[in-house]
Amino acid sequence: MQKVEVTGAKLDQRREQTAAAIVIGAQELQRQGDRTLADVLKRVPGITIGEGGAGRSSEIRMRGLGNGYTQILLNGVAVPPGFNIESLAPELVEKVEILRSASVELGTQAIAGTVNIILRKSAPRARQEAKLGVDALAGALSPSLAWQASDKGEGYSYSVAATASRVSAPDWRVEYETVAAQDGPSGAPSLSRVSPQLNFNVARTASVAPRLTWNRGTDTLASQTFVNLYERSIGVESHETVLAGAPTQFPDNGRHVDLRGVLLRSDLTWQRVLEQGARMEVKVGLLANPRSSDFEFHSLAGGIRSPDQKVVHADIGEAGLTFSGKYQRPLGGGHALAVGWDTGRTRRTQSREEQDHTTAQAYDERYRGLITRLAVFAQDEWELAGGWSLSAGVRWEALETSVRQREAGSIAQRSPVLSPVLQGMVKLSPERQVRLGLARTFKAPTMVDLIPRRYTADNNNSATNPDTQGNPALRPELAWGLDAGYDHYFGKDGMVSASAYARRISDVTLPLLFKDSTRWVRTPSNQGRAVAHGLALEAKAALSAGWSLRANLARNWSRVESVTGPDNRLDRQAPLSANAGLDWQVRPGLKAGADLNYQRGARTQVSLVEASSVGSVRKLDLYAVWELDSATRVRLGAENLMRKDTTDWASADIPGGVQRLLTRTDVSPTLRAGLERSW
Repeated sequence: MQKVEVTGAKLDQRREQTAAAIVIGAQELQRQGDRTLADVLKRVPGITIGEGGAGRSSEIRMRGLGNGYTQILLNGVAVPPGFNIESLAPELVEKVEILRSASVELGTQAIAGTVNIILRKSAPRARQEAKLGVDALAGALSPSLAWQASDKGEGYSYSVAATASRVSAPDWRVEYETVAAQDGPSGAPSLSRVSPQLNFNVARTASVAPRLTWNRGTDTLASQTFVNLYERSIGVESHETVLAGAPTQFPDNGRHVDLRGVLLRSDLTWQRVLEQGARMEVKVGLLANPRSSDFEFHSLAGGIRSPDQKVVHADIGEAGLTFSGKYQRPLGGGHALAVGWDTGRTRRTQSREEQDHTTAQAYDERYRGLITRLAVFAQDEWELAGGWSLSAGVRWEALETSVRQREAGSIAQRSPVLSPVLQGMVKLSPERQVRLGLARTFKAPTMVDLIPRRYTADNNNSATNPDTQGNPALRPELAWGLDAGYDHYFGKDGMVSASAYARRISDVTLPLLFKDSTRWVRTPSNQGRAVAHGLALEAKAALSAGWSLRANLARNWSRVESVTGPDNRLDRQAPLSANAGLDWQVRPGLKAGADLNYQRGARTQVSLVEASSVGSVRKLDLYAVWELDSATRVRLGAENLMRKDTTDWASADIPGGVQRLLTRTDVSPTLRAGLERSW
């Protein structure tokens, strides 16, 4: 099936695989003592992290594209909606597989690519390790604790990884809202408001990932479980100053939201080695993800907190079952056949109770949803003479989504997709090789995007702060993709690599902004075709005297045909990202390093009437590891030392002018210290 490579010293594995991917192993995941998995992945070629801020989760983006274009998997199964990558500590992860092309086994809902997070597996020997750390950000301390244990006996092995953390992340931002004439700065704006905001964000997370493996002759049975408990409190205070025009309904206001949830994933996998080199694998998985939230919005007029103007309580229950399997067998003549199936059923219930005292209205909305997935696949890998290897596969997948609302009736959508996947590799020499791949992929609409329920803005409904609602007529996006790559190896761990991609997407989903009576509303809609292409460069080299260097660069372009340019790119795609890192073995027992990360911001013409811009990001991170003895280590680190504040804006054409909302966010460095002990 889809094969992967391991970065670092084991570059020989990369040379032998038909389908290239990048694998970040446990050692590299924990090299710099990063607190979250997102902090590690930002250094991977072609990956950018969409910053969350103001309580929003960070988003992993491949080729500069997120929002469903990048498939995120946990142990080979799609993560549930709303999964927060920041809640996953590197200590819980065995490796991360990054696939730039599609995989018939892992799924083809991956127009930009796939990130597959593999949880901790059983270790070959008895071992325990404990870590204690603390981060300091803007005067707030964030402690963390991690523990791992593993052992093995006759016919079995086990491992347990557990983490707990409390993260405090305050930030300061200022919003500038204006309405000016269409023809530019020919006169004073008709509206100008400035709103400084103080954001408080406290997250508490506890996770445990046990794994138990039994071996009996040709049979292996493995149980893998992941439990994540989380709470998050977000508070915002905003104070508005009017420079021109009228104030909003609540110029001085505050809002607070409490989020709580549990994510439980448990998989049971049976493997059997059969005759003539054949193998059989069957996997059953369970998912439970209940969560709830409480939101309140209030006025702070005159510096006095008023009774709540809006109160919302929401409960979401999500439960699912997956059943998958595959059969692999060599056929002779260099052929290896694999066939399999992948099914799943997820049930989602949601209730939302809202009291809006500004309009004296109350809402009690409930819906039930069901997502059923059925996929079958087959693949043939063929080793040829002359250094050639080919892989040809096909995956047929059908997604059926149905939603029943208490007052609005039912919605049903079925999306069958047939995805051929072709990949090939040729070795030009023992040190040089070329890969080429062709695949059909797709992006299915989420359940929330299909529900025509309207979510209203808390204050100041406008073209840049509209209400949102789903679209039951939304169709999947379909894409044809081409991937190519060239690798050249030298020395022990040195390599240079170049890769390129192209995608042609139909039924691309774009926002549609309109005014419904007195309120602005945004809804997703299918709006024709788009194209995307780009390239990535990567280099690694072991230098003399304990120095090692790594660097990468990615450049992306895209164009939406139904939107007039310039800047009519996809989904706020990051046009350029680059990383440079240096590691230094100062002396035995002392290692240090630095990483510089850059992500260029860009203006995007989102639709015919909307535009937005994301500011550039520059980050400098430092780390040092000191081994006090063979079992004890001290870590020191610093992140975001360049302290570059971010500036984002969104604009919309409205009758008589252009409405624009600009946000400046203060960025502070993070200082980190940790103590590690293994035995």
